Amino acid sequence: MTIHHSRHSRRFNKIRLRLGATKYIEKGNQSKYNLQMKSKPKTDAGGYPNTLNAKQRKTVFLDDKYIQETPQFIEAITPGIFKAQGVFETMLAVGDKIFDVEAHLKRLHGAFGKTNITPQIISAVVKANGFDASRVRVLAWKKGRQTHTAVMALKYVFQHKKSFRVCLIKTNRQADSRLANTKSLDYKIFANAYKSAHAQGFDEALLLNRKGFVFEASRANVFIFNEDKLMTPPLSSGCLNGITRMKVIHMARTLNIPVSEKNLTPVMIKLAPQKFLTNSLLGIMPFRF
Repeated sequence: MTIHHSRHSRRFNKIRLRLGATKYIEKGNQSKYNLQMKSKPKTDAGGYPNTLNAKQRKTVFLDDKYIQETPQFIEAITPGIFKAQGVFETMLAVGDKIFDVEAHLKRLHGAFGKTNITPQIISAVVKANGFDASRVRVLAWKKGRQTHTAVMALKYVFQHKKSFRVCLIKTNRQADSRLANTKSLDYKIFANAYKSAHAQGFDEALLLNRKGFVFEASRANVFIFNEDKLMTPPLSSGCLNGITRMKVIHMARTLNIPVSEKNLTPVMIKLAPQKFLTNSLLGIMPFRF
């Protein structure tokens, strides 16, 4: 059993070294980011640290122009609060470098249709706000016959935990692959699940679909090592086909690690020797119950 567990650990570490959260922290900046973690800011509706200064306006791209907007406006169009028919994407920027911007825009435009948002617009918003690290949010929605878009860059605080503690939460999410490539503004299931988990002292929530399988976490995809394979819920479970999810699967295959997209029960996950979450901000984060 010890040998078996060690093999899983080595495989997990190979993937994490190739695609870990630490790759986002530039050399020489680690102490600076550690200082940011000394205080524990409140979270917004999406479950991320709320770093908005109530008196400080931010540069936002709205529809077709760059404007100075209040934190109240930014909070009002947060997924989970904002009621509109549309989609959004979240990506990480460190300094002026924005990670996987093309992949995020491809998914947004595939789900919503072509918009006026380009990598150049996103870059301009990131530079204008000038944070060491940014959580970039891109939104597209419809109001009547009109299409609206917004881009904002919020200060991001890196997580320095070794692992997340998670709980299980039941949802009414359908097991349907049509949901896989749409990050909808109808985010209430996820926002409420995170809020509930956080209120109970957990870092994250693993979500069960109507069939009782774990399909993802409130803000991340789920992976386990089991039976010498890397396993993750299939798109047919109702999970989002996350950008980092796709990268981890590709990375595992290049390392000759078998990958299985398979429905996962809570018991399977609890018994797995290695388990981790992925998203564009965290990179890879181990978790435990």
